[in-house]
Amino acid sequence: MSHLYKKFVNERVMDLVNKVQNIRNVTIIAHIDHGKTTLSDSLIAESGLLSKEVAATARLLDYDFIEQERGITIKASGISLVHVFNGKNHLINLIDTPGHIDFSSHVTRGLRLTDGAIILIDVIEGVMVQTETVTRQAMADLVKPVLFVNKVDRLFRERKLTGRKAAEEINRIVREFNAMLGKYLDDERLEEWEVSFSRGSLSVGSALDKWGIDLNTLRERSGGSDSPKDLANAFISILEEIEQIYKAEERKELAAQYPVARVVLDSVIRVIPNPKVAQKYRIPLFWDGNPNSKVGKSLLSCNATGPCICMVGEVQPDKHASTAAAVRIFSGTLERAKPLMNLRTREQRKSLQIGMYMSKTRVDISHVPAGNLAFITGLRDIAVGDTLVELADFEKLKETISPMKALQYPTEPVVTYTIEPRTLSELGNIQGPIEAYVATDPALEFEVNSETGEMLISGAGELHIEITMEKLARQGIEVILGKPMVLLREQLTKDGQSCSAESATTSAFTVRAIVASDAMQPDSFGTVIDQDYRSASWIVDRSDKISPFGEETEWIKEAFRTIIRNGPIKGERMRRVGLLIENATVKSTSPETSWRDITQPLIEASRKSITSGQPVVLEPWIHLEISTPEDYVGSLSAILSKRKGHVLDINSDRALFRIDAEIPVRESFGLANEIRTSTSGWATWGARAGGFRDIKNSEARYD
Repeated sequence: MSHLYKKFVNERVMDLVNKVQNIRNVTIIAHIDHGKTTLSDSLIAESGLLSKEVAATARLLDYDFIEQERGITIKASGISLVHVFNGKNHLINLIDTPGHIDFSSHVTRGLRLTDGAIILIDVIEGVMVQTETVTRQAMADLVKPVLFVNKVDRLFRERKLTGRKAAEEINRIVREFNAMLGKYLDDERLEEWEVSFSRGSLSVGSALDKWGIDLNTLRERSGGSDSPKDLANAFISILEEIEQIYKAEERKELAAQYPVARVVLDSVIRVIPNPKVAQKYRIPLFWDGNPNSKVGKSLLSCNATGPCICMVGEVQPDKHASTAAAVRIFSGTLERAKPLMNLRTREQRKSLQIGMYMSKTRVDISHVPAGNLAFITGLRDIAVGDTLVELADFEKLKETISPMKALQYPTEPVVTYTIEPRTLSELGNIQGPIEAYVATDPALEFEVNSETGEMLISGAGELHIEITMEKLARQGIEVILGKPMVLLREQLTKDGQSCSAESATTSAFTVRAIVASDAMQPDSFGTVIDQDYRSASWIVDRSDKISPFGEETEWIKEAFRTIIRNGPIKGERMRRVGLLIENATVKSTSPETSWRDITQPLIEASRKSITSGQPVVLEPWIHLEISTPEDYVGSLSAILSKRKGHVLDINSDRALFRIDAEIPVRESFGLANEIRTSTSGWATWGARAGGFRDIKNSEARYD
């Protein structure tokens, strides 16, 4: 396959990387098991990179052994395709993402790198909880949607519906989806982005059987008419024909008559903007620099001749080249071996290779211009969300170059396990490799208790940790997991008072702790010294007495991290706290003065103020949506009740019942297996983060 990929890139892709008007960057997103990877196969086969006979069953982008063994997607995977539309070749950089909540950070990363999203919905299950979660993420990053209503074959094979009734079900799903868009878009953008056949942003079909219907299909049936009535009649007429084909069990002919890849890729090219158009409205979302500067103008216009600026969306360890990172080039042209500056670490490194991801193969090329996705190998100490700038450009323009905003994930680590090596002799050898692996996944945390030596690994859920252990084992790191524990948090219930503390010989601080919200801009309170995005916490200087270039700034950052890691009630990590330094006196009496001598008053004043804000200990909850036949509603409700969960609503929904519920994370361990066993596999379910609640009062809700 690698030879085929290299030939494809050299012969077909290289001619298009410089034609930004013909480039589309798109992510496939959906609820788990709604058909993303199955559809990806057909899209890949359309470019001649996979046999159409095995498409929909090959799961080409699920190349990891664990994915193939378990039948689920656990990581984002990219590939570049070429599709002819209106007689012109177009380059489509495609990212397939997981649907399980535990791996939703991969969705966040994929969306930041792309300008459009193919959203899949199972026509039987409808808009599920993870459908809404990933769609909300896409709308927050202004990633334009096209909708594919999938598994329409089930309406005929399982539900035995007529073509007219099937059309009604599909139309209901589309209305439900557009209503959901209305929750996350302003009226002007909603009017432009609502999906429909007439806009070219809607297609329906079966990824498994490889057929699809779109606007062009309906126009052909209606004799070229764009009348809504004629298109509606054409839709019903086609579905009635398909109904008969399924009755006759001759569904193979559908793929040839209505090829799904054509309709989906046509909708991508027709609806999703090219990078030059998209960056005009997307860049201001995640870049705070001056739009009128040379850097700003280059970013907004996707200028391939401007300063080279990239954002890291994925990092994987590489035994030959330290790391392999997936990036989006927003400005300039990425060139092999040119030194790059990491704006987070200020480290300078030369890349070993650059090129394009083709599934698990990396195809080396010499340069990649703005508007494209690429890989870089050879960079050390690199993390997801980092902004990379070509060193020569940084030195010329460092006053106006600022990093992209950090990614905001819909989930955070909520479970933790103790780990220990299978053999005691490996105790000193596993910490480094585990730290290196955790650095590639923002949803993981790893720490070693400095007093006991106990090692702790935390993640987004049971499955996330389980998969992590399997991947570590494949690297030769064999560990034993302890029992799962829930990660508690501490949070203010109100803004604290201004509190002071001082040292007789070194420093004095007056600090006020406030409840931080998503709507707050830390820089509106003062000069931002540090931010902890995972806990949504920050510290700012309002005193104007702290030099941003002085050694004390680094000491204050360390003090801030100490405060966030150790809440005043149980020593749990804090969340959503803003620290305002209202007054500061910093002095050093001797060369031996340590950062602790300088900042102990800062820690003391901060903790006093935090305590005055009446903090509480919180535990994480999850929100569940379970689809099940009526026979299992009672047993599922009993399971949730036994686990201290709450059933919020039960609705009949297209021959299935949908249970809307919530449950503490501490009660969710083993829930998936219990649901499968109690319903003989008939129930499907999804989850999203349900926020944090006071552990003493489970009814109290926090964001």
